[in-house]
Amino acid sequence: MKITNLGMILLLTSLITAPALRAQGGGDLEKKAEEAMEQMLEKARKQIPRFSHEAFVKWMKARKADSSVLESFEKEWGMGSDSRITDRAVRGIDKDYAKATKMADAGDPKGALELVRVLATSKDAVVQAHARYMLARVLLDEDDPEGAVEVLSDFIRKNRGLTVLDAEAAFYLGYSLSLIPEVGEAIINLDLFLQLYPDAPERYRANAHDLLAELKAQWDSPLHQIADEMKSVERSLKKNKVGKAVETKQLDIVKKIQTLIEQLEQKQQQGPGGGPPKGNQQSNGPASESALPSGKARVGPLHGSRGVKGAWGKMKDRDREKVLNDIQTRLPERYRHLLEKYYKKINK
Repeated sequence: MKITNLGMILLLTSLITAPALRAQGGGDLEKKAEEAMEQMLEKARKQIPRFSHEAFVKWMKARKADSSVLESFEKEWGMGSDSRITDRAVRGIDKDYAKATKMADAGDPKGALELVRVLATSKDAVVQAHARYMLARVLLDEDDPEGAVEVLSDFIRKNRGLTVLDAEAAFYLGYSLSLIPEVGEAIINLDLFLQLYPDAPERYRANAHDLLAELKAQWDSPLHQIADEMKSVERSLKKNKVGKAVETKQLDIVKKIQTLIEQLEQKQQQGPGGGPPKGNQQSNGPASESALPSGKARVGPLHGSRGVKGAWGKMKDRDREKVLNDIQTRLPERYRHLLEKYYKKINK
């Protein structure tokens, strides 16, 4: 599940109940609905597992961390370090995790496989949490948002409170959903990110605000719904998913475009009376909200290829075959499925 019970309640409240109340002039009821929603959010904020500095230091000591790792962590913590502070500490403690993340950082095609091995074999929840987040970022960087959503959903369910990466994981879950695109689920998750992580880095909050504005503009726009369907077909074709289902979807898109063209032509023939709405007049035209708001520029790149595809192409055949064989013989089934899709993508 990518949408929590709270998320579904918020969706119903914000997208259905409140607009209906406004249409009926139900100001008091709308206010009560908003108060109830805020109460749910406040309850959720209190219930969300939060990272504990003391618990993490206790974990490091239990793992017999070298004194240099402990000292470095405490020094960085005191200076207000970035969100990679726990990642660096785990690298200094767990050699398998350190090996996997080093490979992933360098764009080594085997990096994803090694991160999955850590996930599949480690019994340490803290190590698993970091490996899961890093794996999601590797998948996203190589244009696999579906895989990233699967892994980040697991992180949200199982790993919150164990790292300082929770807010980033929540943001990237919504962001990845927007790339698929799953507009409704992306809106819910990005909205929850902003509501539940008010102290998240401004870079992510600014991007979430901008992306939400664009997604909400798409929500009721036929043109953008068609654009999302076209993106979905494009992703299917990239994955060599062909057949009757894809062809039917393509024909459906063409029919929808033809319908929109006919509606626009009818509107033009109506003359001035078919122009843009005035005052409280509601427009029934298909393009009333088709253009995305300009908004602010994205605050830096959110993801980008690490060069894995090029490195995969340069590997010797026997090395590539070994990676693919290891996926089939040394991993649990759910991870096999995840990596099969990933390596099929970078093999193109």
